[in-house]
Amino acid sequence: MLILHGGKRSPFVRRVAIWMGLQGRDFERHPVDLFGADFESFRVRNPLSRVPVLTTPDGDLIETAAIIDYLETTAAVEARLLPEPGAERIACLQIIALANAVAEKGVAYVYETERRPPQLVWVDWVERLTSQLAEGLEALERQTPTAGWFGGSAPNGADAAVVATVDFLGTVGDLQLAQRAPGPLALAARSRAVAAFDRTHPDA
Repeated sequence: MLILHGGKRSPFVRRVAIWMGLQGRDFERHPVDLFGADFESFRVRNPLSRVPVLTTPDGDLIETAAIIDYLETTAAVEARLLPEPGAERIACLQIIALANAVAEKGVAYVYETERRPPQLVWVDWVERLTSQLAEGLEALERQTPTAGWFGGSAPNGADAAVVATVDFLGTVGDLQLAQRAPGPLALAARSRAVAAFDRTHPDA
C-alpha cells in the first residue's frame, strides 16, 4: 500500500494525491502537522521535515517531482499522465512548471501573511509575491483550455498541477482569482466531477 504523508491544504501533496487517483492507485493519506507536534519526528521520513512524502514498498520518496517520476515509471502505459517524449510532453511539463512556481509563490505568501507576526510582516516582499502571483495566474489564464482538459478528452498531469494550485490559492485571502484566472477557476470547477479531484479537494 502506498502512503501519502502531508496536509490537505498543501498543493504539492494534493497534486500527488490527484495523480494517484487519476492512475487508479490504492493509497492511504496520513496527515502531518509540520507547524506543530510532527515537525521534529517527521525528519525520520524527510531530513528537511517537508511534505509530500510517499511511502512505497521500496521506502520513502521525497519531493513532488521525484514522486511523480516514480508514479509515471511504475504505472501501466495507459495510466500515465505525461505524454510520450516530444513536443506535447514538453508543453505539458511547462504548464506543470508554471503551476508549480505559482504554488510556491502562494506558499511563500501564506508564510509571510499568515505565519509571521503582523508586526514583522515584510510589506515589500508581500507586494513582490502578489505581483508574481498575478503574472503567473495571468499566464495560466492564457493557456488554460476553455472547455475540457489540458489532456484533451481526459485530464493529464497539467490538469492535476493547475487544479491543485488554483484550489490552494482559493484558501488564501483575496488574491482576485476571479479577475485574474477565470479559466483555471472554471477548470477547477469542472474537475469536481472527477473523483480523483473531488475527493482530494481542500474542503473535502
